[in-house]
Amino acid sequence: MRISVRQFTTITLLCVIAITYIGMGFYFIQQQERTAKVIHKSIYSDLYSLSYTLSKELANKSKEQVPSIRPILDRTAIDNDFVEAVLILQDNNLIATTDPFYDKKIIKNVEYFENISMYDEVRLRTYAEHEVSFYRINKKYSYRLVFIIDKNEVLSYFTEYNVTSLIYLLIAPLIVFAMIFILMKYLLAIPLEKLRQFAYYQNKVPSSFLLKELETIRHSMVQTFSRLEQEKNELYIMSRTDELSGLANRNALDEYLKHLIETSKRKKTEFAFLFLDLDDFKSVNDSLGHDVGDELLKHLATVISSVIRDNDCVARIGGDEFIVVLQDYKSLVELTTIIKRIQDSLSQKMVVLTNPISINSSIGVALYPQNGTDILSLMKHSDIAMYEAKNKGKAQYHFFTDDLNQRVQDVITLDKDMRQALVNKEYKLFYQPKVDILTNEVVGVEALIRWDSPLKGLINPLTFIPLAEENNFILELGDWVIEEAIKQSKKWMDEGKNISISINVSTKQLLDMSFVDKVASLLKQYNVDPKQIDLEITEYLLLKFNENNSNVLDKLREIGLSISLDDFGTGYSSLSYLKKFSIDYLKIDKSFMDDYDDKDGAIFIETIVKMGQTLNLVIIAEGVETAEQVAYLKSIRCDQYQGYYFSKPLPAEKLFL
Repeated sequence: MRISVRQFTTITLLCVIAITYIGMGFYFIQQQERTAKVIHKSIYSDLYSLSYTLSKELANKSKEQVPSIRPILDRTAIDNDFVEAVLILQDNNLIATTDPFYDKKIIKNVEYFENISMYDEVRLRTYAEHEVSFYRINKKYSYRLVFIIDKNEVLSYFTEYNVTSLIYLLIAPLIVFAMIFILMKYLLAIPLEKLRQFAYYQNKVPSSFLLKELETIRHSMVQTFSRLEQEKNELYIMSRTDELSGLANRNALDEYLKHLIETSKRKKTEFAFLFLDLDDFKSVNDSLGHDVGDELLKHLATVISSVIRDNDCVARIGGDEFIVVLQDYKSLVELTTIIKRIQDSLSQKMVVLTNPISINSSIGVALYPQNGTDILSLMKHSDIAMYEAKNKGKAQYHFFTDDLNQRVQDVITLDKDMRQALVNKEYKLFYQPKVDILTNEVVGVEALIRWDSPLKGLINPLTFIPLAEENNFILELGDWVIEEAIKQSKKWMDEGKNISISINVSTKQLLDMSFVDKVASLLKQYNVDPKQIDLEITEYLLLKFNENNSNVLDKLREIGLSISLDDFGTGYSSLSYLKKFSIDYLKIDKSFMDDYDDKDGAIFIETIVKMGQTLNLVIIAEGVETAEQVAYLKSIRCDQYQGYYFSKPLPAEKLFL
């Protein structure tokens, strides 16, 4: 049976209190006996002393003169608190007394108590007597000298003593109990409990203890647990760290991926799993030695770690094989840019132990969840893709599926080609007329970009504009469009043609802090009237409405440019936007014009026209292809239209032929 420190302390205190009470009880009884002896001695000392005095006095007095000695008796009765009265008897006949109450009382029998304590003797005895002997004319006489014991005084004395003793008997053990309890609690129980909790939880190091032995134990425990914690952390790190490179190992990679897969599954996001293998690494070990190979791996591990972002992961799973996990990339273009950056960094010439080395890498890419939803499938598929990259000539990367890989390669090629096209001046502006419905005169044109590739011919803007928006090339391309359109406006002005040009502007361009200054600078550079330039924006900018966006439009209108809202009704249209933003032209999208002969479609078109007219906006219908559509627009009093019915987009030199 085991007991706790608290139980041990309680039992110990109970034992101490019991022993204390026993000792105090024994002491109390002893003190009662001593007190009784004092009382007994006081009574009998006075009894014997008075007996001696009386034997001298009575020797010279006759029986009739005995009462004359009463003063001596009175003095004795007064001096002794325990004596109530003093009597002198002869053959049970009262001769003299200090108290008339005993005048007719005769003490006949001698009190005798056998085998009792002195305390009981004093407490029970009612009187004490002694024989007084004396000689008178050579004849011996004997009287009985009797002290009547004052029982009340005796009991009162004992009662006072008992009360005092009982108080001490109760208080003293309690004080001892409290002192021992406090000492054992704060010096033993609490320290031991702190040591127990520290041994169990190891979350809080107890402060130093007063008792030397406990402090020694505490200090030893602190040192032991600190060493164990340090060793545990070291073992944890060792179990998750590649010993050679210092990167994460397979265990750490598994933990990271389990967490990432759960997060990606919950947020429905993807991440890329890269299997990287060094090309011809075996030749480094064979020709330069394994020590050089090991140093090379350490260096390459550092290179990869420096290239990837903080929220990505790189691990070495053995030999010259590395795993890189990339997340939070915005597009496949950004993903491939990171992959290319890794390969370019690894291929840089380096010096390892005085040996110049240049090495390439092959990377296989698997995407979660398209190519696998668990660690094993991602590892397997990226490994397959890596070997495909090696089969295609090494120093490459390859996506797991051919379709995906081809799509990625096409995007990369398109990104590269469209940037080069700007350098090669392959882009051109075509212009589609905007026609007044009532007069059938051209009142303006919309500038539309075209890519005239020497190899592929004209490339539809829908092919490259979305990618340009995605990779921010739209900023550079948009600047070119604006400048070309302004230059063309200047040319027409010089030719005497009063034609306004509408230029499509992306949201990213408008949100660029330098956009307004760029436009103002170009207008000033080519000396073009701002009223000849109209900027077309989309509803996406309205969706992102804030004070800054509104200020940009206000500044553009202050310069003198007009603003058109393109494709109204196809996105997140709200009539309140038209009040918040400064808009001059409202364009009805072609998709609505296709349904003009449908009752619901017609109602929608007519609503837009009436609303625009109420707000004093110029309404322009896009995608008009038939005479019936023109007639319908004229009937609802639409202002302008553009579309193939009048003219398809044409180069500037063919527009007025």
